[in-house]
Amino acid sequence: MIKSLNSKILNVIILIGIFITGVLLLATPMISIALCKTQVPISQLNSIMINVSICVYLCFIPYMISLFKLKKLCRLIIKNIPFTMASSKALKTISICSFSEIIIFAGCLLYLKYFVSPFNDTLIIPAILVVTFVCLVIGLLCLTLSQLFETATKIKDENDKTI
Repeated sequence: MIKSLNSKILNVIILIGIFITGVLLLATPMISIALCKTQVPISQLNSIMINVSICVYLCFIPYMISLFKLKKLCRLIIKNIPFTMASSKALKTISICSFSEIIIFAGCLLYLKYFVSPFNDTLIIPAILVVTFVCLVIGLLCLTLSQLFETATKIKDENDKTI
């Protein structure tokens, strides 16, 4: 009962995360305009807004794929069938998305720093290091769990066939 309740709570949290991410994604152009209005001439505002929005949307893609795969995992847990190949594949996808996020995020920050004038003086190395560390840990954890779930699924299938 508690396991099912925890799974449902996690599912609700993921749905809230997807909703908040969608709202923030739609608000990205307005937020970037508001932040840049005081520091940038109006003639450069549109190009900066486009560059920042493209970078945010690029970083958004693997993040959102991971959220939907996590939702799929929650659905499998709620149905009480967590040890399937689908859960292993979902965890592999999350790990690939996490590793790709490192490259996309670092590339976007480097692009903004060197090609978009208001970002020339910003310190990007700490942000890249933090995101790299977090994504690396999440990616390795999901990859390890994927292998664990795959092995557990094979053992479960073998046990189901022998009984």
